[in-house]
Amino acid sequence: MIFNKYNKEENLYILNYPENEEELCALECRVLFNKEAKGKYLFSNYNFDASNSPFIKSALRIKVFKNSLEEVIEEIKEKNISYENFKVIYLRLEDCDISYKERLDSVYKVGTAVNGIANIKNPSITLGLVKVQNYWIFGEFDKNNCLWHIHDKKPKSYSNSLSFRVAKSLINIGIGRDRSLKVIDPCCGVGTVILEGLFMGVDIEGVEIKPQIASDCKRNLEFFNYKDVITKGNIKDIEKVYDVSIIDIPYGVFTPTTKEEQELIINSARKISKKLILISFENMDEMLHQAGFKVEDSASFSKGNFIRYISVCI
Repeated sequence: MIFNKYNKEENLYILNYPENEEELCALECRVLFNKEAKGKYLFSNYNFDASNSPFIKSALRIKVFKNSLEEVIEEIKEKNISYENFKVIYLRLEDCDISYKERLDSVYKVGTAVNGIANIKNPSITLGLVKVQNYWIFGEFDKNNCLWHIHDKKPKSYSNSLSFRVAKSLINIGIGRDRSLKVIDPCCGVGTVILEGLFMGVDIEGVEIKPQIASDCKRNLEFFNYKDVITKGNIKDIEKVYDVSIIDIPYGVFTPTTKEEQELIINSARKISKKLILISFENMDEMLHQAGFKVEDSASFSKGNFIRYISVCI
């Protein structure tokens, strides 16, 4: 009975990710939930907003966890679980699905057991039902609203910028569960990471050495009515100390960056931050070690024909 340990978990998170970002999703799960996902779902007591991750498709806030549908229905009735203007949906998992008829029947039976008035067209709350490895789970459904996709419309962009999916995940990997941490992107480019951090309410600042790119970053922030947290400058001149720095290190493929310049960036990151999330085109563990960092975790993802490496350093 491998699921016995999940009986006391409060949340079921349903994941979705492209194949080239599977490792990145796994790294985010390790940081946020301290565990690996089971395929494309994960149980946790940590109550995380599904809309704050690019990989969490939805969450189920568990109310009933039983061996059978009949037991779920019985407990709903015994506890007199009540909602007004509710709708019940069945959540499909790739490796735990049931027939269409069984889904319809189960939703109808659970909806009938809930005390209150159903409203299929315009519900105030959506309730979810799912079968996972022969267990039935019922709870409140929390769907990722994907509002962060508004950043796709930013006026200034560059082909070598990180995607917003990756940027959002990097913020989560950087701050984990502590939303009070101070974050800096000292090579912020047009501000992809900055935009996601501000959208999530993170205390984040950016520095960009190239005047035109810094100007473009400021334009992006202004377009979305975010405060200007961008400074034109060089990472080596930063005097403040931050909890986390997130750096997509410039690389020779797109920008003429020497090894010495890369070393300067990493050494400067050691001086200004307690933790570093480094994105690079090659394994830079030796350079990180020489700067005094310890690589705590890592992952990779692909963008086009290039592999990008993520190193979590302390």
